[in-house]
Order: sequence, then C-alpha cells, then structure tokens
Amino acid sequence: MTTALSRHPVAAPTEVDRRLLARLVRWTAFASMWAWGGITLVAWGVTRSNLGTMGITESVIGSMSMTPRNFIIGFAITLAVGWFLPHVATGGTRRSYVSTTTVAVVLMAAAYAVLLAAAFRIEAALYAANGWPAVINTGHVFTSGEQVGLVLAESFTLNLALGLGGVAIGSGYRRWGGWGGTYALAVTALPALAATAVIELRASSGLGEALGVTGLDAPATFAVLAVLALASLAMAFRLAHGAPARPVGAIR
Repeated sequence: MTTALSRHPVAAPTEVDRRLLARLVRWTAFASMWAWGGITLVAWGVTRSNLGTMGITESVIGSMSMTPRNFIIGFAITLAVGWFLPHVATGGTRRSYVSTTTVAVVLMAAAYAVLLAAAFRIEAALYAANGWPAVINTGHVFTSGEQVGLVLAESFTLNLALGLGGVAIGSGYRRWGGWGGTYALAVTALPALAATAVIELRASSGLGEALGVTGLDAPATFAVLAVLALASLAMAFRLAHGAPARPVGAIR
C-alpha cells in the first residue's frame, strides 16, 4: 500500500507574523507621531516661558526625557492586548503574537532612541548659539546630550526594558482579565519599575542626589537593563501561554 505525498507540504508557522507586525508598526507610528508632536510643543512652550521669566537654567530635553518612557509602556501594553483576539481567531498562535509584539517593541525602542538623540543634538546647537547652560538634572549615564553614543545606548536599552515590561503587563491582563491583571501588577510591573530605578537612582538626578546614591556605571547599567528586558520577555511568553481567547472584560 502506498501513500501519496502532497506536492505542496504545509509550511510550519513562523514565529513572527509579518502582516500583524505591519499593523502594529503602523499603529505605533501613528500614535507616536501624536506623542512626539505633543512633546515638541511642550518643550517649545517651556523654553519660551523660561525665556520670559527666570531664563534658561537647564536642559529642557533632559528634563522631559522621562516623558517618552511613559508612552512606550502604555503603547506596549496596548500592543500586547489589542490585536490578540483576531490573531488567535484566525489561526495565529499565542507564541507568535508575543514574538511579533516583541519585534514591534524593539523597533519602537530604536526609533525613540534616535528621536531623543536628535532632540538632544538640536537642543545642544540651540543652547550653544545662545549661551544657555545645557545642564541635565535627571538620571542618565551621560552628562551631555552631545554624547550621542551613550544617549543612543542608554535610550535603546531603557526603552527596550520598559517596552517589554509593558508587554508583560499587558500579557497579565490578557491572562487574568481586568481585576486579575491589576492585582498581578505587583509582579508584572516589577521589571519596568526596576529599570526606571536603575536609571534614576544615581548622583546625576535630583532624587539620587537627595538619597545619596551614586548609581551604576554605564556598562553595568546596560547589563542590568538587558537582564530586566529578558525577564519581562520570559514573563510575557509564560503569561500568554494558555491565555483565554476572550475579551479582557469577560475573563474571570
């Protein structure tokens, strides 16, 4: 007895769904356009206000560099939850959803790092032309926005740790629903909170100076952020495995 083999074998599912990735990237780009537009307007408004009152005493971009981090976490949570149901309903796996979301977060982390580095460079040129002091009073491994390499390295690793932290948080809501996901924040939000602390708790920030801490050097900072990013990623995969294919509000 012989068995006929198909001439067109079924391909194994890929870890990254390109069509889903395109949707996530389009949404993230659109949302980020509004976020960075708002950041630009606020930076311009603060600079104009300071010029008319107390004068320019520090880097406005340095002070506002924490703002994009909040958007990254929020957008990553949305990515982890928003397209899960249609992806699974059309035959996609939970693992491929987390993998695709991770790629989208990596791209967002890189784009945000480049945008922040560009903002620092533009500010440095403007401040130098007007003789304003570009003092940075927030926690960073760099002391000047002109240290482009350190700006890019810190921004990317921090954005990645926070973005994947958002994916872990969103996966918690996808696994346990609204209330359960909120209770789980005590665990799912820990890597993201730790990543923020690694950057902020250093002598260059007002908080670090007040607490008398010096913080980690650049290599150690990047290493810790990478470990926290991997911890969040592992958590996201674990939580998404077996997550019910129902709306978050219907999960009990």
